[in-house]
Amino acid sequence: MTNPQPLNRVERIDLSRAEDPRDVIHRAVAALAQGERVLVATPGVGGILASAIHPSTMDRPVPSASSLDPPTILLRGLDELADWVPGLSPLANRLARRVWPGPVTLLFSSLPEGSLLDRLHPEARSVLLNDGWIAFQLPNEPFIRDVLRLLPAPAVVWPLRGTDLAVDDAGCQLVVESSPNRESLPPAVVRVESTGATVLRDGVIDKTTLTRLSATVILFICTGNTCRSPMAEALCKVLLAERLGCAVDDLETHGYHVVSAGVAAMQGMPAASNAVDVVRARGGSLDAHRSCRVSLDLVRNADFILAMTSDHLETLLQHAPEAAPRAVLLHPEGLDVADPVGSDRETYMRTADEIEFCLRKLFDTLGL
Repeated sequence: MTNPQPLNRVERIDLSRAEDPRDVIHRAVAALAQGERVLVATPGVGGILASAIHPSTMDRPVPSASSLDPPTILLRGLDELADWVPGLSPLANRLARRVWPGPVTLLFSSLPEGSLLDRLHPEARSVLLNDGWIAFQLPNEPFIRDVLRLLPAPAVVWPLRGTDLAVDDAGCQLVVESSPNRESLPPAVVRVESTGATVLRDGVIDKTTLTRLSATVILFICTGNTCRSPMAEALCKVLLAERLGCAVDDLETHGYHVVSAGVAAMQGMPAASNAVDVVRARGGSLDAHRSCRVSLDLVRNADFILAMTSDHLETLLQHAPEAAPRAVLLHPEGLDVADPVGSDRETYMRTADEIEFCLRKLFDTLGL
């Protein structure tokens, strides 16, 4: 006679040995949708997953590794954060755009009315709110991202350090793990407030990195990144430093990072000699400038993208349409800044005059 299987039998799946990982993804999604918890122990993520719309799975306590590992909402994409935290500050948008996807937890408090949190069951809300703070991650682990894409509900993870835990006590009947299991560092934890951000636990971000990531990035673009956009970059630094009352080299410590690129630039070309001379005469420097092509990472990190012509702007938005809210023409009247390439020094001087006019108008608009 065959002995009956115990009712609390745990199913363990080694993701690295699965014939078809898609089957594992669908098994995990089905379990979460039915109100089960799933323990995930992969190199990128270690923790207990649950669907946030099932109160019965949310109200069972899970031992946390530390107070810096609270139950965390997992986002499918960057745009979802605004649904949970309406009215995101420029700083919050900036940090989220630059650190995600990746092993970083962002903490927010005082979620305004209209947050998706309001739609969850009161028990789920009480679990997610820790002393008024709520945690978010946008993971980059492929298995988790695939699960989130198919799960028709918000997902929550209780981060855990290590995988030798009593899965029965945690209420998990499915364990998905990779073999060999590599120990991963805990995610960095950053608390985001209206007045600034604070690193509560180092990881891929420390205090120095946070200062850099929190800076406002101004990006100028032209064609080859040897004339107009590097001139705009250098002159912007001079004028901005004057307004802030600091040296050009101290702009980053004052929260600004100014760069330039070209939509069709060759890598590593110096600035045009006339551009170098005209900028030097106005207190700036292009001596160390080397051209670079616009990249998606550069566009994603920029807070203000200023194009010299409508063609540059159109080309940029064809490749990165998500940048539309942050990309405009440099000229406040919507005019093109003509290319001085191959012209004499007087033409470059007129181009510099036009760029300075545009920059002063820009600073006035931004309240600088």
